Amino acid sequence: MASGKLIRRVGAVALILPKGDHLIAPVLTIILAPAMMWSVFGPGAIGAVVFFVVLGIYQIICIAVMLKSKSRYLLALAIPGNLVSIVIYFVSLSGVTIFGVPPQNGGIFALLIKALETVFVLVSIYVLRIVRS
Repeated sequence: MASGKLIRRVGAVALILPKGDHLIAPVLTIILAPAMMWSVFGPGAIGAVVFFVVLGIYQIICIAVMLKSKSRYLLALAIPGNLVSIVIYFVSLSGVTIFGVPPQNGGIFALLIKALETVFVLVSIYVLRIVRS
């Protein structure tokens, strides 16, 4: 059986790529290639960037909580934002624009990001079951 520390590391590592995709990519794109951002997100480009930056910062906090916190409450708070991110993506696949995220086409990279977020959520739930507070 794997140790709780190893399980936490797996959860934290699972959020590294999504955090970069949600935080670094939109910021660099809006700064270095704003026309590309406008072509993808249209008039909702600024709203989408804000959404992704907030999600990226949230995921950085989630990584820290997963690695360092012994609090069940903080661990429980790490789950909803990642679930919302997953749900928003799959809703946007149906052609709906939500929180500035335009309809998506289901690319392999995006599915990988959502799979990693799902791993984080599952690990968080597992860790909640083994943590005593």
